[in-house]
Amino acid sequence: MAGARRAQRGATIAAMRRVIKFGGTSIATPELTRAAAQRVAQLVEYGDQVTVVVSAPGNTTNELLAAIDFATADSGNYLDTCEFAALGEEQSVRLMVAALRSCGARAQPFLPREPETWPIIADSEDESPIAATKINEERPFKLRTQQTNGRFRRYVLPQLRVGAVPVISGFFALSTAGKIISLGRGGSDITAFIVANHISADELVIVTDVSGVLSADPRLADDPGLLEELSLEDMQVISNSGARVLHPRALKFKDEYLRVRLMDYRELDNLGSTGTSILGKSETVLFRNPDELSMITLVGDAQQLEAIADVVMAWRREFNVIQVAASSSRRFICNYVPSRVADEAYRGLHDLLKRDSRELTSLSIKGGIGELRLRSAKFIDEPGVLAEVTGILANARINIVEVITGLTDISLFLAHEDLQRAEALLGRLIEDYGG
Repeated sequence: MAGARRAQRGATIAAMRRVIKFGGTSIATPELTRAAAQRVAQLVEYGDQVTVVVSAPGNTTNELLAAIDFATADSGNYLDTCEFAALGEEQSVRLMVAALRSCGARAQPFLPREPETWPIIADSEDESPIAATKINEERPFKLRTQQTNGRFRRYVLPQLRVGAVPVISGFFALSTAGKIISLGRGGSDITAFIVANHISADELVIVTDVSGVLSADPRLADDPGLLEELSLEDMQVISNSGARVLHPRALKFKDEYLRVRLMDYRELDNLGSTGTSILGKSETVLFRNPDELSMITLVGDAQQLEAIADVVMAWRREFNVIQVAASSSRRFICNYVPSRVADEAYRGLHDLLKRDSRELTSLSIKGGIGELRLRSAKFIDEPGVLAEVTGILANARINIVEVITGLTDISLFLAHEDLQRAEALLGRLIEDYGG
């Protein structure tokens, strides 16, 4: 993979090109910053090309936001807040540059406050207050790709070619109007992926305070295991399900040649062999289920449906029901199953309900249903995607039986006879999203 990346950028040497992003905990003290700089300087001495992205140290961002909120009586201007909050990342950049230089490495700071050389240009209409605490904040923005590409070519890549270490502020960008704007809390992850993409990096290392992606939340579960390798699709689901180890929006900037690893700052000496690796690329896809489906629906009041939950579970287990999807409300439970087994599954469920004398208003079956599924990390921060999808089908007079959305997926259930036409119409939308 690294070889493919080097071939892509036309490299003639075997140097690894890395982006290392240090989270706030990993550089919370001068001692930790010194340790991080020593490891980076060592990699450069070995011949690697390294770009560093930094967050503000420790809880500095929280403290800066609290300070400006107090000083302005919670009525501060958004752009003023961004200018002030950017001091946290600026502190990290300046300290890291000084530490690298003291280790014998050449280092060059990149700060949005210095617009002449700052590489990342983006615009956002969202001027809502920045979240006061550490979260993966959803803040839509438009990356100005052409301008950003040009600035990386002019200012960042030349530093790498002469063996220097670009040290880039996370969390913020510069607007086309020359104003500092926020990418949202957790946005340093996004910065790191943008940087890696624009310098054609072989590897992006996210240095944090956990050993990688774990199988469960360590705050709630005992001794969860480390997941040493994950597909990008799985990581998208995990990060959108509440795990805060990586900002979900960052993943849409990953391409197939970039290896991503998440690791603990206490393992910096084992940079090449610890943590969780994330493989694959962000894609926008349209999947057509090859099976015709049937919809088996249980209708009743909330009390009835709650009382038969165990019967439904037993039915799925005893009859080996292949459930494509399911939905429920206080009035119904709907199961989508392949039509080839639907009649048998329906009879089995009816017999179980009758055997156990469970009350239910109705048990119905409807066949001739098809499924289309759209998947993209880009759907996460694109308002109106669902309206656009359903609008396209409505304009073509294609009725939708049901829509089920979850994380990065939109599943559409419609008449099987309409599938081909709907697939062609939505295929054009997928092309617009870069699929």
